[in-house]
Amino acid sequence: MLLFSILIGIILLLVISSPLPTLALNQTTSLSNQDKSVIASFNATDNKLIILSDLIENRIGKATAILELTSRLPEMRGPPQLELFSPASKGIPENADLEKRQIGREILSKYPEDFVSFLFLTPNGTVYLLEPFTRQQNLSAYDLSHSDYYKGVTQTNHTFLGNVITSASSGRNQIQLAVPVFSLGDSNQTSLIGVLSSGLNFKTFNQILQSFNLSSNERIVLLDSNGTKIADSDTKQISSLHKSNIGDASFRNLQSFNNALKGETGAVQEMVNGINTQIKYKPLKAIQNTWVLLLFQSFGASTVPANSNLGHADNTTLSIPFNGTMLNSNITNKSSNVNTTMPEQVPPQSVNGSKVAKI
Repeated sequence: MLLFSILIGIILLLVISSPLPTLALNQTTSLSNQDKSVIASFNATDNKLIILSDLIENRIGKATAILELTSRLPEMRGPPQLELFSPASKGIPENADLEKRQIGREILSKYPEDFVSFLFLTPNGTVYLLEPFTRQQNLSAYDLSHSDYYKGVTQTNHTFLGNVITSASSGRNQIQLAVPVFSLGDSNQTSLIGVLSSGLNFKTFNQILQSFNLSSNERIVLLDSNGTKIADSDTKQISSLHKSNIGDASFRNLQSFNNALKGETGAVQEMVNGINTQIKYKPLKAIQNTWVLLLFQSFGASTVPANSNLGHADNTTLSIPFNGTMLNSNITNKSSNVNTTMPEQVPPQSVNGSKVAKI
């Protein structure tokens, strides 16, 4: 009952931290009826980016709470059986350290809308176990010490959210959420025994954006801090899971994107193949990271040339996909500050024999 009370408190905190109902309680990849109602009620307003940032931040908050609670379970904090590591298995065998593996399987089973993988790394960045086990078998490398999320956790001893990378097990785009795991009895959190990490489910972020009833001249994209696409409201565009997106500099060259990285919110006017287009931008808090939402709105044909100055000092010519067209933009800027909050961490307990942190 103690954990039940604690987790109810977390849920309330997630709801209170946003003025809107959130996706935090939804445990399927489909949006709940309540979420659809919230989205529908705001579709006719100019607050799309505010609503989206609240929904996405709370989704990240939920995933973070689950993984942090899981990292504190006694079974996760027991010493890894390093002697069982095998290069042939690219980690430990499928039937080894079953307590940790079972926790991973429960996490993926109970929270498929949040996570697509469950990874435990040793303190030196070597793969210890990966679920589903088929992903472990498909690893192209088992030394992941070069990864941004491993470096972020080991350098700070805190939760870290990476940018989009190409998964070493699936070959598709992925973002890793990672938390440190400390040995049992270590109240000072100094004895690191591993790094627990899960790949976030891009499908959920795409569903959130695609659930808005946008007009035919509107498109919203969610980007990481490198300008790589995480989600897209336009289903006709290249999937955010496609690894070629990582090398695409189209979004990161936008002034609006760079303004949002600085914490600014605003709008810019651009020319899109002779069509006057407005880009609204907003940053959102993603743990220590900053993600960016961009809303493209075209307003019909214009006589202003694509490379004209538009009377502003800062102008950039760009090319990015937009409903099958390319953007050639001349950019202006307007900004304001954005403040966001994240839920607190709470130590876990076990409920009814389950080893999965419920939320």
